[in-house]
Amino acid sequence: MARRYSTAALDQALGLLLLALYIVGVVGLAAAMTWVVVKIFPTKSDSGNGPDERKKERSKDDAEPSGRLFRRAKRGTA
Repeated sequence: MARRYSTAALDQALGLLLLALYIVGVVGLAAAMTWVVVKIFPTKSDSGNGPDERKKERSKDDAEPSGRLFRRAKRGTA
């Protein structure tokens, strides 16, 4: 009697391999799209100032949002 591979186990192994390749492909495509968008639409530089320099120029009560996700409430407001 000849030995045979289990087709169910082989199907599972190939399925996991294809799933891993699919995940790598989707992440790679997203990274490539992000790189292309950044190259096509670069951000405008502010006279060479880095992020630390811009923070020093602004005061705490600027009308502009600071870009933080959770901002502290100003005193006196509830």
